[in-house]
Amino acid sequence: MMGVYLSSSGVKAERDLVHMFWEAGFAVLRAPASGGGTILPRPDLIAGSVKRKKFFVLEIKTIRKNTLYISKEQIVGLLAFSKRIGFEPYVGVKFKNRRKGFSFLHVPDQLLSVRNGTNYKISYTHALSNGISFGELIGDFQQEKLL
Repeated sequence: MMGVYLSSSGVKAERDLVHMFWEAGFAVLRAPASGGGTILPRPDLIAGSVKRKKFFVLEIKTIRKNTLYISKEQIVGLLAFSKRIGFEPYVGVKFKNRRKGFSFLHVPDQLLSVRNGTNYKISYTHALSNGISFGELIGDFQQEKLL
């Protein structure tokens, strides 16, 4: 959102998720170059299924490091879009140096605020302990983590 440049691997990750949602019976739309050419907030993906009664707006991130930082502006935009459309806001993050797939965190309650309040962060360990898998997100599986 808001003028973010995506790497080719980020675009590939978004496209992979589009296919995963579609194969799971969701209608799904990817907003190419999300935020580009407009000042209006726009999520990376919009997905919904009447049959499953699940509707999402998603910001998708891939990162090689162990901690991802997301601007507060991106999260505010995602929340504004989510409120207008009535869908649940999530950040999907994939740590490319790990074999695990995407972790999805509900926005903003599952994000950690950085001390100065201008960003949010998601560490690999935070995503593992607080995030949910794609199967959990779409309702195919119950929460997979042991409590």
